[in-house]
Amino acid sequence: MENTLKTLNNFSDTNKFKEQLKKFIVDNGVIGTAAGVSIAIVTKDVIQSFVGDIILPSFYFVLASLKVTKITEMLPGKRVIDFTNFMKQVISWILVIIITYVFITFAFESLLGVGKEPVKEPVKKEGFFGGALLF
Repeated sequence: MENTLKTLNNFSDTNKFKEQLKKFIVDNGVIGTAAGVSIAIVTKDVIQSFVGDIILPSFYFVLASLKVTKITEMLPGKRVIDFTNFMKQVISWILVIIITYVFITFAFESLLGVGKEPVKEPVKKEGFFGGALLF
């Protein structure tokens, strides 16, 4: 119970909470893992569409031209190449990648402050005549 109250007290300080959250997300690669899983799921859909909409109908066409009707009747799936469905999957794949990139860039830079370089102050050096020079 006491540890729980101590943890809740740590969250009351928003700057400390933000730093702990940033450390957790960056050290554990949470955003990168989520992006990888999202892109992998959409990639799976593109591959399934390619096989189901392009490859299998082409395979049926080859079997039909060889006059192998028994096998073509037993195989499930489409008999016509559906290029529009495949292109729809490819476009959604590209959009997911772009949106994931924009989200990660926004999350890291704006919300967490990761990737921003601190503003450097100009270095003051003394010149030959005792005056300060700025570089």
